Amino acid sequence: MFCRDEKNNISKYQLSDKINPLTIVGLILLFSVILTIGEQSQYLLSLIFVLGLLSLFSIKKTFRTICSLLIIWGLIYLLKPHLGNVLIGSIYTMLLIVLKFAPLFILGRVLSSYSSSHLIAAFRKIGIDGGIGIGITVFFRFIPEISIRMKEINNGMKIRGFKASIFKPIKTFELYFVPLMYKCIDISDTLTCSIISKGIEYDGQKTSFHEVKITLVDIVMMIGGMILLGASLWKIF
Repeated sequence: MFCRDEKNNISKYQLSDKINPLTIVGLILLFSVILTIGEQSQYLLSLIFVLGLLSLFSIKKTFRTICSLLIIWGLIYLLKPHLGNVLIGSIYTMLLIVLKFAPLFILGRVLSSYSSSHLIAAFRKIGIDGGIGIGITVFFRFIPEISIRMKEINNGMKIRGFKASIFKPIKTFELYFVPLMYKCIDISDTLTCSIISKGIEYDGQKTSFHEVKITLVDIVMMIGGMILLGASLWKIF
């Protein structure tokens, strides 16, 4: 059992190691512009592109993401005839924004799958060190941690008999936000201890276990993103 788990971890590491984290960061910047100025065709191509990228890391996550997008699309379709209601209109707008910028959320999820040491090594490669690099790394590594804490809160709500509802947004917000704030305060202490123990504040030359380099896969992905950006700009001008 140990050998099999170790083999799976090595395969996962090698797969993520083939794609430079800086490529994901560059794609996030490119797709931010594409989704803002692009048309529906560019949006669909962007969505297919990022889903294909996510599938390289996890087929299971890709399937869950597709199911989530289909559910959001279905809710938008069901709520559209009832936009006269203020509450339904607000929920409709929120879901529409989530669906519109779904490619960015997916890229953020891909970037959060890298280890913190891998992300820091990538930022050091381009001269982004210190507070900026650490801040960006902590932000993206904090995304899966928030997901774990939300599951814990959800389980706690079930035990205590509380139920979340999209038709009671204020109460639902309170049920999730208040315990999440306390959990985040506790996590911040753990992060501080982790940063100090890893010697981030050391002023000497630092090395990394991860070899960060640009590969053919990175070049192809960036070219694909730039082509989509060029197509979006071409439609405008």
